[in-house]
Amino acid sequence: MPLSTRMMWLIGAGGASLIALTITAQIYLSMLDHGHSFARMFAWQWCSWSVWALATPTVLRLGARLSERSTQSVSGPVAGTGLLVIAAHIVIASLSTVGFQPYAPMETFGLRRSLIIHTLSVPADLAVYGVLLLIGSSLAVYHRARNLAIRESRLEADLARAQLDALRLEIEPHFLFNTLNSIASLIRTRASDRALSMLLGLSELLRATVDGRQHTSTLGEETAFVKRYIDLQRVRFSDRLDVRYAISPESESCAVPAFLLQPLVENAFRHGVAKRSGPCSLELSASIDEGELHVRVRDDGAGLPEDFNVDDHAGTGLRNTRLRLQRLYDGAARLDLERADDGGTVAHIRLPAHTGALHRSPSTLQ
Repeated sequence: MPLSTRMMWLIGAGGASLIALTITAQIYLSMLDHGHSFARMFAWQWCSWSVWALATPTVLRLGARLSERSTQSVSGPVAGTGLLVIAAHIVIASLSTVGFQPYAPMETFGLRRSLIIHTLSVPADLAVYGVLLLIGSSLAVYHRARNLAIRESRLEADLARAQLDALRLEIEPHFLFNTLNSIASLIRTRASDRALSMLLGLSELLRATVDGRQHTSTLGEETAFVKRYIDLQRVRFSDRLDVRYAISPESESCAVPAFLLQPLVENAFRHGVAKRSGPCSLELSASIDEGELHVRVRDDGAGLPEDFNVDDHAGTGLRNTRLRLQRLYDGAARLDLERADDGGTVAHIRLPAHTGALHRSPSTLQ
């Protein structure tokens, strides 16, 4: 925020005191053997330069206006204020010289002589005036740049939050429609008990989704959430589905984006397990290696086509997961889909292993 008038006065008083002290020290040391009073000389100089202390807020504001407008539109006030302050300085300095008589008894000054002497110091006054205008202009430019940076940061955070909200809204209906289609298929095949079990499981899963799901979570919480989804699919695939979990204890506390696992597991069911008629398996594993969290979802289903490319062929869930990782980790995380050596597909996520809030600002993530 811009400097307050009180702060500008303090700056002016400090500057006037510094100038007065410097000039007093020079004069006093050059006339050390004359027996003059240092305190009286300093009071004389400070009173002389106090005009600039009082004028500092006005001059700084003029400098700020110079940085905002064209020189022509402010040249009149700048010139007028400069002449007024310099004239006031000459008069006050002359009266202070007459009043304090700093060189008495060796030399005394009358008002006329003092006015002439201080009129000759106009170049120094112009220099002080120019410095104050420059400081005011520089401070105004700094504050505008700082406010712009803060505004851009807030806009970026709001944009990131809006994008993540949009991604989440895309993921949740996508998952919901697929599950409802599975329930409908069970109803068509007259598997009413399995359909009812799946519907009740879906109700519990949606309740967990509505009750406080945030943009960030821990891997342990995401694993617990995706287990509910897998339990729904167990009803659909019955005994031919074998699920294994290999989650290392230290990885469970790592911070991850919400809904990180569900699109991967859904993709494994939809494009892997569902396309295989016999027994099938699904493995969810996670471990930490050299500061990176590695999460893998592996199935032994149909596998990827030879020409598969995530950017061109991935569904909504996987594309959104990649986009969220790019947004949250600035390129430090990645999602890859690979053909498994013994058939099937491996979805592999690598991301920094953080155990607290993610490195992006909270306003971006929550």
